[in-house]
Amino acid sequence: MTRTRRLGARIGLFLLFGAAGLVFIFPFYWMAVSSLRTNGQIFSAEFNLIPKSITWKNYQDLFTTTLFFRWVLNSLVVAVSTTVLGVFFSTFAGFAFAKYKFAGAGVLFMSIFVMVSVPRFVTIIPIFKVLSDLSLTNTYAALILPFAVNPFAVFLMRQYIRSVPDDLLDSARIDGLNELGLVARIVAPTIRPAIGAAGIFILMSSWNDFLFPLILMGDANMTLFPVGLSSLKTLYVIEWGMIMAGSLLSTLPLIIAFLFLQRQFVAGLTEGSIKG
Repeated sequence: MTRTRRLGARIGLFLLFGAAGLVFIFPFYWMAVSSLRTNGQIFSAEFNLIPKSITWKNYQDLFTTTLFFRWVLNSLVVAVSTTVLGVFFSTFAGFAFAKYKFAGAGVLFMSIFVMVSVPRFVTIIPIFKVLSDLSLTNTYAALILPFAVNPFAVFLMRQYIRSVPDDLLDSARIDGLNELGLVARIVAPTIRPAIGAAGIFILMSSWNDFLFPLILMGDANMTLFPVGLSSLKTLYVIEWGMIMAGSLLSTLPLIIAFLFLQRQFVAGLTEGSIKG
């Protein structure tokens, strides 16, 4: 009887998670199917999960009538640069908060922790003013430098690095390893799950950002992917087929990044939450 209950529980969980998976996957499936339809078919009253006819015109128009490849290049430069710098600075900041004792460390860390709860749009006016005074608007630096340090990543790194034994670091110092070497050769390999989790989090935040690129990038050649896709929606015409095609393509880099770093991402979030 116990075995039967366990089997029934497993089947129930399988069906539950299967249904939840379908709920999450369906919007992506519908987006992919809609990208292969004309606007007339998208707005048709007939509901078809499988399109009767397929057209690649939306992708062709997206590639030929817009600055699609420029959007992709701009987004890749900004997202990758922000991710690399964010992980680099957050690792060193987390190391300092976890292993050094200095005056005001607690207050400074709490101020960084509070910044996690501050909406990003609140800071857009002062950031725009500073970047404008430095003549950095319409440059990659405008979207990279303000977000080179991520408060959540600093918190995650600090929690992880606190678990690195102090004796191990002291032994490395005795062997002549400097602080930079400690982080590069001992700390970084130990906290790879946190690095993977922070990297994906920063990458997603930068890649999907819309408001800051819209405000800080007035040049069409500096447009990022989300802003570029929004330009397909005008007052009189909405190119839903092209928008669906672009939206589908815009998710591919994030999916690829998650597939490569999913183990570190899950481990980083689960283990980091219990490290003290």
